[in-house]
Amino acid sequence: MERRDRLLLGLQYVLGRIAVVLTVPLCFLFVRLMGYRIRDLKRIRSEVKRLYRAYGGPWIVCPNHLTMIDSLVISYGMFSLADHILHFRRVLWNLPERKNFQRNLFLVLLCYLAKCLPVERGGSREALQLLLEKCSRVLDWGQSLLVFPEGGRSRTARINQENFSYGVGRFLDEKNRCRVMLVYLRGDGQERYGTMPRFGERFTMTVEVFDPGVVDVGGLRRQREYARRIIERLAGMEDEYFAGRG
Repeated sequence: MERRDRLLLGLQYVLGRIAVVLTVPLCFLFVRLMGYRIRDLKRIRSEVKRLYRAYGGPWIVCPNHLTMIDSLVISYGMFSLADHILHFRRVLWNLPERKNFQRNLFLVLLCYLAKCLPVERGGSREALQLLLEKCSRVLDWGQSLLVFPEGGRSRTARINQENFSYGVGRFLDEKNRCRVMLVYLRGDGQERYGTMPRFGERFTMTVEVFDPGVVDVGGLRRQREYARRIIERLAGMEDEYFAGRG
């Protein structure tokens, strides 16, 4: 990663830290206006705070993926407004798809200030390599990264255990200091994937620490195995969710 790119990434973090008193209240206001609620919100935030106190980072947070604003709802569920502002370092870096926001200048600015590193599907190998280097740099800072291990929104609205991204496996392979936090988030009315949850949606959110264990093979096979184990456990969390609903 060239010095210029390192400086620009550092500048993005600093500007985000300065602007957090505006961006986070705006995001929280959006959640409230949409009527979104998360069951046991205080308990979830307390548990996440306990995990961060036990280990400051880096964390790789791996959720399921159903809508374009999952990362926003997850961040709202993990941290209070005060925690976002006072502990900005804990706020997750995200990897949104560039085409989902690039046509709206306001969203471009908001995503930049909200610790987003855009993904350009079908982009050049150089652009992908730079993105991976930025993610690596963020983890080296001891900060946390949100990665959807499915690689995209699930078209079946269930965890896809056959086709998934190896990206999270690559980070675990290269960064042995990282710990994994799994998040399963689903609204009562989410029976299929979509752009946005319905107005007034009520979510169930579960968080747990996951140890992927030791993988004896190397290279891409190791990365795939790490990713497979994460996907497998997320699928287990999904089964538990539906079993709890009866």
